[in-house]
Amino acid sequence: MVKIVNVFKYIFLTIAATVTIWPILFVVLGSFKTNQELIAGGGLLPKKWMVSNYAEVWGGMDFSFYFFNSFVFACIAAILSALLGSMGGYVFARSDFPGKRLLYALVIGLLFISLGPMTLFPKFEMAVNWGLNSNIFTLPLLTATGLGASLFLYEGYIKSLGREIDEAAVVDGAGYYKRYFSIFLPLMIPIISTFFIIEFVAEWNNYIFPLVMTIGNPQLKTITVAVVEMRSMGDGAAAWNLLMTGSSISIIPVLIVFVVMNRQIVEGLSQGAVKG
Repeated sequence: MVKIVNVFKYIFLTIAATVTIWPILFVVLGSFKTNQELIAGGGLLPKKWMVSNYAEVWGGMDFSFYFFNSFVFACIAAILSALLGSMGGYVFARSDFPGKRLLYALVIGLLFISLGPMTLFPKFEMAVNWGLNSNIFTLPLLTATGLGASLFLYEGYIKSLGREIDEAAVVDGAGYYKRYFSIFLPLMIPIISTFFIIEFVAEWNNYIFPLVMTIGNPQLKTITVAVVEMRSMGDGAAAWNLLMTGSSISIIPVLIVFVVMNRQIVEGLSQGAVKG
């Protein structure tokens, strides 16, 4: 009976893996085809490997510049979100103040509300009024929101650390802020790294926010915006080969991050889900 269950388990996992990997293979292999071959259809493998597609997209269409914009945007946004989440989790785990439970409930409640479309216009107005959308280094300042999930897991992680740590630090004369920066921040490195990776991938794939914020500033376009704009670059028809090439360039960093850091992501989330 156990063997039969294992057989069905492997069959299900194989089907799930195939359904997940097939579109990625189609895009990556399609990036080496000519546009005519893609439109005509055919097999998965290219008849003629067009490596020149990558040279044309990377150099001729300034994708190296858009790649840099995406990297800066995603890195700064991920760092801000990870650090702010750790600060919020520390406050809720180690402080008592009036309205704490209500505020915590409101923050967690936002997990069930899609705030993206609701806050897009106010963020755009703020970016224009404060000049934040004129520089790729200041644009990510508007993305450090939506900390509900990270706050919940950070709080659980800190609560799993014994109160003896605080008591020993107080005896040594460490104040509230020194305890956070000198003791708890280093201890939270595993879960901070996890959220950095998650936020980096999320912001790297972000499309609507960079699209709206870079209106009038095309030099700030990220790689996701540039990829979508490639749909109309063909002569009378969409340049599907170049579109797939741009898509491949945009997904390769995300795939590398997940393949290399998969275990760290799972371990970090598991540690944050345990409350002491």
